[in-house]
Amino acid sequence: MTLYPLDAVRNAAIDRTLEPILEEIRTEVAASSHDVGTPDEVLEAFDYARPRLNVLASLLAGASGPGADISSGLAFLPILLRRRGHAIVATERDPTLARLAAAAGIEIREYDIGRTPPPFEPASQDYVVLSEVLEHLPFAPQGVLAEVGSLVRPGGRLLLTTPNIARAANMETLATGESFHEPVPDLPLGAPFPDRLEHIREYSIRETVDAVEGAGLGVRRVLMTGWGDRGYAPLPNPYANEIIVVEAER
Repeated sequence: MTLYPLDAVRNAAIDRTLEPILEEIRTEVAASSHDVGTPDEVLEAFDYARPRLNVLASLLAGASGPGADISSGLAFLPILLRRRGHAIVATERDPTLARLAAAAGIEIREYDIGRTPPPFEPASQDYVVLSEVLEHLPFAPQGVLAEVGSLVRPGGRLLLTTPNIARAANMETLATGESFHEPVPDLPLGAPFPDRLEHIREYSIRETVDAVEGAGLGVRRVLMTGWGDRGYAPLPNPYANEIIVVEAER
C-alpha cells in the first residue's frame, strides 16, 4: 500500500535563478566536440533535459555533503551541481559518455547497475540521483532502488526521475488506436529479448512511488515536469505531464 498520498502530486516550479548557469553550460556544450553524437544532437539532448536539470538542482539547494549521480549519461547534471558548489561524483556504464563532465574535473566511476558492484561504500552519500535511468533497465524497479538507495546515508536523500507512462501524449496515441511502445524486434523464436531498447518499461506515478517505498525509502514529495519546452509550461493537470520526480529520504 502506498504511504505517500497521490493527491499530493504537484507540478514542479522552475527556479529562474538557475537559468543563467544553465545557459552558460549550454553555450559550452554547443562549443564542445563530442564522441557520442553530432554537436546538434548533444545540444538537443541538453535542451531536452534542461527543465529536469533545473528541478533537480533546485531540490538539492543547500546540500553540502558528498553526492552521486548514477548512470549520468552525458553528465549535464554533475556539471550544473559542481557549478553550484556541490561535491558530486558521476557513474556510467560507459564512462566515455560523460566526457564533458570529466573535462570539467568531475570524477566518473564505472558502474553497470545490477551487473557490477556499486563504486561507493554503503550509506556513504548525502544524496544519490537516479535520473531517466529506471526505464532503461531490464530489472524490477524495487531491486534497482534498493541497490542504489543503499548508498544513501541515514537521513540522506534519493532523487529519482522517470517518464510518466500516463503522460498526455501517450494517452492521445492510445486513443487513436496506436501504441506508444517501441515495436517488438523481429527475432527468431527462442532468441533472448534485447535489454537495450530505448525504454524497456515505463511506470505510472503509483508504481514509481510503490517501488521507492518498497525499497525502504520514505517519499517526501512527488513533482511533475517535462522534456524541453514542456517542462517550462507544464499541463495544469500534473498527472498528465511527462516526467515523475520523486524526492525520498533514507
